[in-house]
Amino acid sequence: MGRALRRRGTLRGPRVGPEDLERAAVFLAELAPQARQVFQYMLRNPGRTIHCTELVDKVLGGPNEGDPARRVAGVLSGMSKGRINSERRYPFYWWEAPEGSAGATYAVRPSVAAVFLAAQLGE
Repeated sequence: MGRALRRRGTLRGPRVGPEDLERAAVFLAELAPQARQVFQYMLRNPGRTIHCTELVDKVLGGPNEGDPARRVAGVLSGMSKGRINSERRYPFYWWEAPEGSAGATYAVRPSVAAVFLAAQLGE
């Protein structure tokens, strides 16, 4: 990528690892519906950075009068209960927009996506 991004993500708790299938299932069960839809989209695109406008367009029904970055951030706040109850960090990273740009970018590591996809098969 030609731009400097600052990675963000909660540092509370350990990262999700291959031994965390049960914790991943707990996380998934606690997700608010729209948060689950956004997370599912990220899981289907592991390792790829996804801008908030793509999440709004592809998952949340397209743009509205609101700011896409705030809209996605509000939806993802529906993951906080799952994060707390799973005792793990959020299973994705986000990057602030570079100065002069708007909106955050999100990504899930392929190894983390594999754990959550396996947990879904066990549901």
